[in-house]
Amino acid sequence: MEEQREKINLTTGEEPIGNKPFSKIKSFFEKWLTEYKSILLFLPLIIIVSSDDTTLIVNEVLIVTYFELETTMASFGALLAVSQIFKAFAMITFGFLSDKYPRKKLLIISTLAWFTGDILVSFSDQFWQLFLFRVIASASAGAVSAIALSLLADLFSSDDRGLSFAIWGALSMVGIGVGASLCSVFNKVEYDFDIDAIDFIARIQTIRDQNSLEIIRSSWQAPFLVFALIGLGCLIFVIFLEEPKKAAKEKLLEGILAHEEVDYGKFYSIKLSDLKFIWKRKTTFFLVINFFDVVLSGLIVGSLVIWVTIDMGFGQLSDISSKIYLMLFLVPVLIGGLIGMFYWPKKGDKMVKNGKPTARVKLAVFLGWAHLPFLLIAFLFIPDASNLTFLNGTIQATSIGFGIGMFAMGIILGIGMNLELAVGALHYSSMIDVNLPEHRGTMIAAASFIDAFGRAIGSWVGLAFVDFMQGTIFNARPLSGAILLSIAIFGIGSGLLWLPIYKYADKDMAEISCILEKRREELEKKIK
Repeated sequence: MEEQREKINLTTGEEPIGNKPFSKIKSFFEKWLTEYKSILLFLPLIIIVSSDDTTLIVNEVLIVTYFELETTMASFGALLAVSQIFKAFAMITFGFLSDKYPRKKLLIISTLAWFTGDILVSFSDQFWQLFLFRVIASASAGAVSAIALSLLADLFSSDDRGLSFAIWGALSMVGIGVGASLCSVFNKVEYDFDIDAIDFIARIQTIRDQNSLEIIRSSWQAPFLVFALIGLGCLIFVIFLEEPKKAAKEKLLEGILAHEEVDYGKFYSIKLSDLKFIWKRKTTFFLVINFFDVVLSGLIVGSLVIWVTIDMGFGQLSDISSKIYLMLFLVPVLIGGLIGMFYWPKKGDKMVKNGKPTARVKLAVFLGWAHLPFLLIAFLFIPDASNLTFLNGTIQATSIGFGIGMFAMGIILGIGMNLELAVGALHYSSMIDVNLPEHRGTMIAAASFIDAFGRAIGSWVGLAFVDFMQGTIFNARPLSGAILLSIAIFGIGSGLLWLPIYKYADKDMAEISCILEKRREELEKKIK
């Protein structure tokens, strides 16, 4: 019987059942080395550029300490915000340019500009210098991201768009991890103070008193120099990049665009007059305009290190118990986020393949609301590792109880991040679904522009909330109070802006499909 099964498999061309897992692995790698080999060429560059913001954020405590900004946290918020605003303008500008000009050349130019900015940042010893050069580097990183997103949209088929942007999100996460790791290597500053006896401002001042300014400066400047040099090295791979044809993987057009003589970009390209038409599409409008969705992430990401080290009391990680508490919290958050980043976009792709073209955008609307309760409950824990307390000091715990509480907080926040981190991939893939191929680079850049604008608000207004909270019941843990306030204000605002998409998505998607069908007929006539 077994021999007969083997023969049947050979006859049908299928591999034996026992070899199917290996066949899938082999098929996966073959697909990446053939269809997606271009991604492998600019993948290292994306990882390095994605670490750009992280390098600034992870060094927040050191920069605040070095430039004596602890009494005006809004100053550092302004640095983050202005950097994000210039990054946003660069993204929308280069998104438009990527729809008109060769993207490979644009990618090389913008990478060189980013390299120059980070090199200058690494030699800054005054706050205005850091501010100016940081803006240059951030804007250039935005240009690189806009061009890479445009390339990514043409490298994956329309059925796999959720996966493509999930991969983008994963690359960004890897970049964050690489940035944080390298910064920790160069950080020689010691956090040796009695966190139980002094307030937020005094903790920062103690760090300055116990470490030389030279050590503090070298600890935050060195990572910028190293990343700039690594990024320059990654640019070598881009030289060998073969730029994909516009709309080549669009399901309605891929058959006709398989002909080498047919180039979609030569027949259809964006014009300034198209912008008015684009903004009349309601789904596009509400997808782009919802910057409230990223305001909270702007505050959390922009304040993550200072929140963990100063606000939550994990600045001193020399004792093993503190490390255990932190791992109990972080592990479920990371696992939940990574699973959600791929699970929900793949689910959206599967629903689209099964005949539900608006599935991705509607799934994004659902997740945009669903994650909020979990985030609110998780951040209400307000832990303090130095005193083993929760709820802003109102609940005292034993060492075991504090560990259990941190784990519970991590699980709840992990569920929230499972839902939240999927929204970005679904958002960008939906932006492609409801726009024509020649408009997609511009519209992705427009969405990225608004996202950067939202994160800028989160960085600036959020850290202004921190200054405000220092005079309230959250005086010892002002960042926790600012995060809760931001969830209440911006989370609900974001949810409301998601709702109109349900009304317009079906109509707008049908319109795009109709236009592409007509263009297919036009291109077939041109070939004949």
